[in-house]
Amino acid sequence: MSLTDSEQPAVDADAGQDTGEHVAASLYRHHMFTARHLAALARELEDERAGNADADAIRRHRAYVIASVLASSAFLEASINELYLEVQDHLLNGGAGGRQRVLTVPAHFWSPTARPPILHKYQLALVVADAEPFDESRSPFRDADGLIALRDALVHGRPPDWRDQHGRRQNLERRLRAKYKHNALCSDVDPAFPDRLLSAGCAEWAVRIAERFSNEFCHRMGIPSRGVAARGE
Repeated sequence: MSLTDSEQPAVDADAGQDTGEHVAASLYRHHMFTARHLAALARELEDERAGNADADAIRRHRAYVIASVLASSAFLEASINELYLEVQDHLLNGGAGGRQRVLTVPAHFWSPTARPPILHKYQLALVVADAEPFDESRSPFRDADGLIALRDALVHGRPPDWRDQHGRRQNLERRLRAKYKHNALCSDVDPAFPDRLLSAGCAEWAVRIAERFSNEFCHRMGIPSRGVAARGE
């Protein structure tokens, strides 16, 4: 969603400079559509094959869930990156400032060598915009952090147990086990990760958390929601 004259965070007239980076194609909403679609496929398959799943059904189900989780986290990252570039485009094209919210994030924060973690980009934008940052110990930030932790476990080889940046021991199963129902295609003796945790409920939870976090961010920034309207809305 591009910024419009009536619905945009204001920018300082002197903020930023042309970094040569612009929004080539807006894809963040496509990531969310993908996440929803795959979560629905996972739910349909899990409900249909619970108790009688063969190897092919299990593989397809896991593919749907993993892809949905990855797309949900991609939505969060693409949305904040594209928002930053949209603001820069607006500024460089002569957009006027003057409103309460100011989003002038230094370009080096988005450079390939100095990119902050996804959720810290949101916190940085809120601080720079003089809006209230998230309480990192509470939802929706903590749940979104759990989504990113699950994403990391899927793509970075992070073990189910690790120490966070503050040295505190974290456990993926403990963080997620009460968030949604476990995989009905698995038994209780199967490993928690990846077997039981990667359920249709997991995919649905990932979509829900990504949208909730994004919507709350937009509310705090005073900008329109960057989510995708559900079918029929």
